Amino acid sequence: MSIEIKFRGFSEELKSFVYGFYHEVESEGIGYSYIFWQGHSTHVRADSVSQFTGLYDKNLKEIYQKDGIKTKWSKHKEIDFYVKLIDGTLTLVDDYDNPSEFHHLYDNVDFEYEVYQAII
Repeated sequence: MSIEIKFRGFSEELKSFVYGFYHEVESEGIGYSYIFWQGHSTHVRADSVSQFTGLYDKNLKEIYQKDGIKTKWSKHKEIDFYVKLIDGTLTLVDDYDNPSEFHHLYDNVDFEYEVYQAII
């Protein structure tokens, strides 16, 4: 299986996510994050940058790290899990910053995921 390597980041200037290649530049000790897309280079918030997982939700929407995921069992919650990279493994966690429940994303691809929102 070959996974398309691409990233997304939130542009304050455009007030939206941009998708493409990621590059970080350091100048005088300050880091700057950019996404290169369709012949453009756009400054993005470093904390919003996430990588495509190679997976799609039930609506064929791309799943990125930091996405909030609903499952087919969601009844009363908006988000069941978040996608997080932990020790090099894409993992579903119940709380992005302080996870207590972990599931390997690729072990659960038969779930009917739906991307709900991204953390920015």
